[in-house]
Amino acid sequence: MKSYPEFIRERDDLNRTVMDYADTVIKRLYSLDAVAFRDGELDTATKDLIALAVSLALRCDDCVLYHLGRCAELSVPTGRVIEALGIASLIGGSITIPHLRRAIGAWHDILSRIAGNDFERLEAGAISAMTMAEGGVFESLQALCDFLKASVDRYGWVGFYLVDQGRQRDLVLGPYAGEPTEHTRISFGQGVCGMAAAEGKTFVVPDVSVESNYLSCSPLVSSEIVIPVWHGGILVGELDIDSHMKDAFCNRHRTFLERVAIHAAPLVGEASAARSGK
Repeated sequence: MKSYPEFIRERDDLNRTVMDYADTVIKRLYSLDAVAFRDGELDTATKDLIALAVSLALRCDDCVLYHLGRCAELSVPTGRVIEALGIASLIGGSITIPHLRRAIGAWHDILSRIAGNDFERLEAGAISAMTMAEGGVFESLQALCDFLKASVDRYGWVGFYLVDQGRQRDLVLGPYAGEPTEHTRISFGQGVCGMAAAEGKTFVVPDVSVESNYLSCSPLVSSEIVIPVWHGGILVGELDIDSHMKDAFCNRHRTFLERVAIHAAPLVGEASAARSGK
């Protein structure tokens, strides 16, 4: 069974191709699937557990892997996942055992990518780091960078790029934690940071070695996430994190870091204005 990040990349690529060819029936089938897994009388996590059990009983490894990933993103406890897999194996019979082995191996792999991260605790700690720092906005953002890097092993470099309000298509390096970088000024569209700024959306790069528009800060960097920071409806900067691990940033990391970016937005806005002399 392929890894969950590999599966998701392949699934997303194939889904885009399907939509290029899809007729009304296929489009409605996809739409029905999305509607079916919304919260209703059953919450979304319960629906994914049911789908996981059915998928294992039917011996569909792709479906099993997808719903395992969904359960991880929804923070379904391991005990509930294993119980669902056990019931599915009981119903499906001994022929499901090879699929059960692969499923539990995949669950272990998924957990290993996010284990040890209590995101509620980390979010509270991030807020505390900013608010308790002595000094001005730059000191507060520096404290946040230091906290994130120290608290999450896979975060090898954490920093902010600030929009140069005098040259609004440029990013300038702000506070950061990690090795010094030569990329102190980045134009919109240049590298992953520039692309995120130009498009105004989060960019996740699971493997920087296959990214054609990548500005290398270190040969040790394997993956990257860049979150635009908005304040008052204006792009004021970005939160940029590198990792020495491939596929380091699952959806739970993305959601957590996007929330951190929202908390930091007023400070990033002030830092952007101060760095630009405004």
